[in-house]
Amino acid sequence: MRNAESEGSLSNHEPGAEREPVPWGLRDMVSAGLMGVALMGAGLLAVLAAALLMGLDVENPQNQTLLAFAMLGLEALLIPPVWWWGMRKHGTPPATLGLRPTPWLRSLLYVGLGLVAILALNAGWSVVMERYGLVGQPDILPLFGEGFAGLLGALLVAAIVAPVAEELFFRGFLYAGLRDRWGPAAGVAVSSLLFGMVHLTPGVMVPIALMGAMFAWLYEATDSLWPPILLHAMYNGLAVVIMYVAEGL
Repeated sequence: MRNAESEGSLSNHEPGAEREPVPWGLRDMVSAGLMGVALMGAGLLAVLAAALLMGLDVENPQNQTLLAFAMLGLEALLIPPVWWWGMRKHGTPPATLGLRPTPWLRSLLYVGLGLVAILALNAGWSVVMERYGLVGQPDILPLFGEGFAGLLGALLVAAIVAPVAEELFFRGFLYAGLRDRWGPAAGVAVSSLLFGMVHLTPGVMVPIALMGAMFAWLYEATDSLWPPILLHAMYNGLAVVIMYVAEGL
């Protein structure tokens, strides 16, 4: 006879059960990071070169939208290094990166708690930013255009591409590798610090790093990468919707 937990589970694998250490080491993680930087740098140069060769007028809103999609979509280039230095090199399945089922009832509860915590964190940090005159991330929403089409475009990049690519790289690959070699505390600290730094805006590096720690905690609590991806997507999507609504008032 199945209990309530098994009925609300997508897998017989219990979070917290002993797992095999991931096979990639520090050299693989450094190589993947360098490959990701190189790919994104090359992609950015390619986008700019294409815009120049095509003679695109950057003042044209339609061209701005195309450039925004191209540049922000470059985050997807974080996925190939994970595949190359993780799955391909070591012959591991997607489950090794955390892409495995999880008890969904418990996971949804954790996702909800995580979202509340992140919203509280950002509310508190906004007070700090105002107090000390810190600058937040630049507003890129106007690049996607106005109206429903612009909103969908921004959601596609911010709530789908970015969460999947960033969680695969920073939690599924980087955090898991650091955790298995240095321990969970060091894994959370280093991967979250890097997560904050790559967003390149000093004024928001602290809350972004703390959000990275929450995503890592959620990964540990559920033994799956899907809940952090969902939480990341929900937060980004909510932020985009709020900003579009605010700009329309």
